[in-house]
Amino acid sequence: MKKVMLIGETGAGKSSLIRALSGGEFVPRRGMAVEYYGRFINTPGEFLENRRFYYALITTAADCDLLLMVQDATRSTSLFPPRFAPIFNRRVVGVISKSDAPEARFSRAEQFLLSAGAREIVRANVVSPDGLDALKTVLS
Repeated sequence: MKKVMLIGETGAGKSSLIRALSGGEFVPRRGMAVEYYGRFINTPGEFLENRRFYYALITTAADCDLLLMVQDATRSTSLFPPRFAPIFNRRVVGVISKSDAPEARFSRAEQFLLSAGAREIVRANVVSPDGLDALKTVLS
């Protein structure tokens, strides 16, 4: 089973994705700490929001097979720096979260992820059961 690490800003939907993919059992703690839950590694948003914590993301990624960069489709900005994905030296997939929101802008979110170096991008919606099908295919 592949270990999967999620990276994204605070409130981007990392914990919601883990909860939906794990059958609804994951309950995140709100500390600034890496959380391990089964095959998932949940990183704090602060690790992306503060450059001085990038080393923690890089070090934690050594334990994973797949890295998901989670971008909220409703945000007008992104904290993923250009060409960020290649520093991890493993498969990186961009995930557009909150795709069910009426104010979601897919093209903008996709452009943020492409700029950050994601070569594969999937949309995820945790509200409807079919919103995770593409992501589940990536994880298998």
